[in-house]
Amino acid sequence: MSSAARTLRTAMHLRPAQVWHRLGRKVGGLLPRRPLVCPASPVVSSSLTLPPDMPEAGAPEGDAEHWLSQMEQGTFTHLGQTQQLATDEQMDWRLGPVSQDRLWTVTLHYHAWAERLAELVARDDQLSDRADAVLRRYLADWLDHCDLEQEGAEQLAWNAYAIATRIGHWARLWHRLGERGRQPWGDGFQQRFLKSLWKQGAFLARNIEWDLRANHLMRDAVGLAWAGRFFEGDEPQRWLAAATQLALDQAAEQVLPDGGHFERSPMYHLHIMEDLATLARLIQDPAVVQQLRETWQRMAMFVAWARHPDGHIPLLNDAAFNGCPSPSDALKQAPARNGGGEWGGRHFADFGLFIHHSPAWSVFFDVGPVGVDYQPGHAHADTLTFECSFQGKRLIVDPGTFAYDHDHRRAYDRSTAAHNTVCIDGENSSEVWHIFRVGRRARPVNVAVDGEADCFHVAASHDGYRHLPGRPMHRREMQLDADRRLKIIDHVTGQGEHHMQGSLLIAPDWHVRSVGDGQWRLQNESASVTLRMQSDQPLIFSDESAAYHPAFGEEQLTRRLTWQYHGHPPLQVQTLLEGDVR
Repeated sequence: MSSAARTLRTAMHLRPAQVWHRLGRKVGGLLPRRPLVCPASPVVSSSLTLPPDMPEAGAPEGDAEHWLSQMEQGTFTHLGQTQQLATDEQMDWRLGPVSQDRLWTVTLHYHAWAERLAELVARDDQLSDRADAVLRRYLADWLDHCDLEQEGAEQLAWNAYAIATRIGHWARLWHRLGERGRQPWGDGFQQRFLKSLWKQGAFLARNIEWDLRANHLMRDAVGLAWAGRFFEGDEPQRWLAAATQLALDQAAEQVLPDGGHFERSPMYHLHIMEDLATLARLIQDPAVVQQLRETWQRMAMFVAWARHPDGHIPLLNDAAFNGCPSPSDALKQAPARNGGGEWGGRHFADFGLFIHHSPAWSVFFDVGPVGVDYQPGHAHADTLTFECSFQGKRLIVDPGTFAYDHDHRRAYDRSTAAHNTVCIDGENSSEVWHIFRVGRRARPVNVAVDGEADCFHVAASHDGYRHLPGRPMHRREMQLDADRRLKIIDHVTGQGEHHMQGSLLIAPDWHVRSVGDGQWRLQNESASVTLRMQSDQPLIFSDESAAYHPAFGEEQLTRRLTWQYHGHPPLQVQTLLEGDVR
């Protein structure tokens, strides 16, 4: 009954169309698949050329020659993990319902590696011939063993999001190679490649992810736009028309008035920006292109603010440094933050994030919902968490995201106890479960913002614990005063007896030393911070080892500073951070 109630609390927020399309997929899976009709010789459009500003696939992990040598040996590295993909006898494309390393596997089928190999071929240097041999070997094997009709291919290799991403990489690699680079392929292999690419476009057009929506729909639009521009014919024109309407609708639906993305993940915000920029290059309707560019500009303003001094995003909700485009690419064209001013604060009220930058501190205070109600799959139970940097170095960090597997790391990354906020009775403030599910959701209330150039005072509450006996409620105040002291005051109200806990995850670059009960000295090579926790109630303090996942597939051990109290509310705990430059 408990599981059924949780499922109901999760499903009640879905749009009827999402349920309808999910049921349609289930029923469709039981029926014979309609054949995909492909021309005998698909015609590549002569009107599509890669724009000069089209970004490359991105540098591989490690230098190019080392990465190529790994590929030659069948060893593949991405998302922080190295796995054996090929032997002399066969390649393992991880087909079927993979339950471990799902993100690693589905990303493998994006084929960013194929475009990177094409870039090496096109460089026409000492690596070109080797890259050409590897590219043809891997693509030929994928075409042989990962066709839609192969058992286990549809789960991840022909997942709609993977197809939409792969179509873009294939279209770009075709043009990056040019006629000279494709000459070793021969006519037969080129036709196999083109027929598969057409087939992927046709399959994607039939399987738009209306059940998942959100960032998946935007990526589906990108895939259709690439396929529609790549080929000539009536069907590709229909794909392009569908992509145009989908892009226009989703830009309006997904991008909030303040420029933030409605899934409240800075990582996916950057993905959507990249998709909008690509769509603006591919779509041929000038009015739609203008609308997409204006939306991109609003999103770029958000990115101009939502970055630490190190240039990277805060790790709010699902986020990882190696899981998104670089913020610096967006910042090249982004408007100056704060109307051209250097420092100050800004409340992105629609997104639900207060940001303050000053010479000493950068602060990111999450005072928003966990995500859009009908698709909170990338949400963490992190309401009223915060991150901050001091003197240009990250100091308080969120746990990040290790992977998208149903395991203990995923549960940890999404849990309230892993974030820099207050946990009551060991419960999550939002009911996160499985990999991407959320039942009951915390709602921010009574948000108040008072910010100036050098100081700020922000307060907010949330109702994520109102279902517990005694209906406890957490309210947090954060303030930065003129003396560069950062203060966090946590209030817990309600009735009955509860276990309350608050913690701060310290970035690994800082050395942590206890200097008293509830007092620590945090030091790095250039600065030090004194951190004090205190209350009018007897607290238990601890300093423990904790996991930090700044990138997919990467785990670092760092320190978590924690206070605990068992008793009756009201409770007030003050945390004070005072920094010094060494």
